[in-house]
Amino acid sequence: MPDDNQPGSSPEPMESQPQSSDAALAGMMTMFRAFAALANQLPGLTLSLTGGTQPIPHAAFPAFMSTDQASAGKSLPALFPAIEASMLLDIAHHEFRPMDLCKLNPTSKFRRTEMERTDTNGPRITGTKDYPSFHALLIPLSTYFSVLQPFVASSGDANATFVIGHGAARYLSHLASLNQKYEWAAVLQYHIHFHLNRRQEMLAGSYTGWARPDDLLLTEFCLGNARALAASRKTVGKRKRDISTETCFAFNKGTCSTSPCPDGRIHKCRRCSKDHSEKDCKKA
Repeated sequence: MPDDNQPGSSPEPMESQPQSSDAALAGMMTMFRAFAALANQLPGLTLSLTGGTQPIPHAAFPAFMSTDQASAGKSLPALFPAIEASMLLDIAHHEFRPMDLCKLNPTSKFRRTEMERTDTNGPRITGTKDYPSFHALLIPLSTYFSVLQPFVASSGDANATFVIGHGAARYLSHLASLNQKYEWAAVLQYHIHFHLNRRQEMLAGSYTGWARPDDLLLTEFCLGNARALAASRKTVGKRKRDISTETCFAFNKGTCSTSPCPDGRIHKCRRCSKDHSEKDCKKA
């Protein structure tokens, strides 16, 4: 038999690792399995494991639970019975025109003849009569996204459903911010052309554009149309108080000799309230 110290001999068995190392390895495997399961559910979701950010333990994420009745299998007309089927089809085919959003608001009196028809390269649109304020647009635009999201979800693509839901929230917040900074007529033009551009992208299967501002459209429609808030705030902050009953301190010091007082105050002594200045008062 070969000697144990000779080359080619079998090495001595290594001592077993502590039990804590086995538990740590098992925990890491559990975490990677959870990550793989999450990646399978959301194919577009990726997390960097090589950067400086430490992976979040699986225990930090609670299991998703819902007791709501699933709407899977229900058609869009069944989910939105108050909206005409033709409009639901236009939304599903990405042919719904932003100028027709007021049709999704049951309280709106639609005046189609008062608006100019346009396309991406067409003339500007005058639709402030149908959308006189941001709130008048917000209601039907929210309904539009409410229809679009379940249509996307019906494909079974969880990532696309997330993208359109996230994009809708970001865009509504973006419009609200623009409405605070710029005149509403300019923001409305921005929205209509923004929606037309997104419609072309959605026809190609891309929904990410809703979450990104359009710098070219901002320059074309919003730049130079800022709201005049600064002047109004200054006016509110500098409301004049009634000084007609106040004593003129300059008169008492002898530096305001014009009568009546140019500032509208009373020329009287601060000590005795007579019609002479404080420096001429005998009670001084």
